[in-house]
Amino acid sequence: MAEVMTDYRALDRLLLPDENTWGQGIRPYTAAELNEIAQNVNESKQLGYGARLHADTGGYTPGQPGGRRAAVPSGFDAADHPNRAGLVPGAADPDIITEFGEPVQQVDPRLRELFIARGWVQDQHGRPLHPRHEQLLSDDRIGMVTGLGFGWWYGEAVVADAVVTTGTGHVLVVDRDTDAGRIPSLPGGYTTPSDFGRTVAQWQTGDRPVTAEGIVTGALRRTAAETGLVVPRWATPELVRGIRPVSSVHTLHAWTMTVTVRVHLPGTELPALERATSARWVPDYATVLDRMWPDHRRALLAAVE
Repeated sequence: MAEVMTDYRALDRLLLPDENTWGQGIRPYTAAELNEIAQNVNESKQLGYGARLHADTGGYTPGQPGGRRAAVPSGFDAADHPNRAGLVPGAADPDIITEFGEPVQQVDPRLRELFIARGWVQDQHGRPLHPRHEQLLSDDRIGMVTGLGFGWWYGEAVVADAVVTTGTGHVLVVDRDTDAGRIPSLPGGYTTPSDFGRTVAQWQTGDRPVTAEGIVTGALRRTAAETGLVVPRWATPELVRGIRPVSSVHTLHAWTMTVTVRVHLPGTELPALERATSARWVPDYATVLDRMWPDHRRALLAAVE
């Protein structure tokens, strides 16, 4: 590998050195957070997602980071999600169906080296397990499906959301159509290998560095794509919050870390936005808070208060 990969706990501290910026899943989930996760995963069902694995499921045994592998029984795989339909061969990690038969199919050994370096428990296939999987599997209301599901990559994918504010107190939001109607949200989304200066081919071989610069690059790229706003070079974005959320799309083997990037533009004139988008400047962020997703609401508050 091109770089020495950092244990995820050390990487958390490197990206977000102030523990006040740590949200759910970086620390263990609280009882209130588990209640919210249980509600989220039961309210929204994903296509191809079936039964959820629990700690007391027959055939499951726990593992250790860098040591004994966990045993994950079959029958809980998330398969055929539309997000993975029509993928170009080689554009994502190949999905491995859970089994115990011999020989057991294995994740690429270069990826297994990365997962060991990250300090993640692995299962019999060498797939990594969510850092807080013990909590999630032990909760009768939550559990986890297995496999890649919605995701493109095994392990942790970074989502970068941007909170862009101005000298006039405006906040940039993007209106999104959801099952609950149109709601205000933050611009942002999944980062890509190119945000971190890597190709897809490099990413597939375990060369997956995660840096503050790459996270900012992803947040600003998504902001430009969704709003037309190109953040000027003199702006100084900063990482202000990180969480490991759990929703219906996440699996035991593919999850996200969502990082909030704050960008302040001190001018008194509102920067122009692309008219073809649903982006808009909100003069008072308090007017949209109650209609935002909880994670976006907390991210916005972390950036402005």
